[in-house]
Amino acid sequence: MPVSEEIFLKVAALVGDKNTPVARASSRAEKLNLYGLYKRATVDSEERPERPGIFDFDARLKWDAWLAVDNLTKEEARQAYVNLAKELVGKPVEIVLGES
Repeated sequence: MPVSEEIFLKVAALVGDKNTPVARASSRAEKLNLYGLYKRATVDSEERPERPGIFDFDARLKWDAWLAVDNLTKEEARQAYVNLAKELVGKPVEIVLGES
């Protein structure tokens, strides 16, 4: 069953909350993947700004992560985001998913 936008936003709020306990630490690549999936799920590709300049390294990495998942539909991006969040955060995400 696809993840609804409402459940996705609840999971994203958990991921963004620094007080949420995690199942394991995430790597920088996983954080960038979460960012890219979140942006793909919430913003239309046509609204993506130009790629940041070479001296704005972090913004460029985020932009590249967003572009890397551009082939996914919004629904696929939501599902991939929730799957990765479930792996990284664990029980709090499973509780939210159980409520749906």
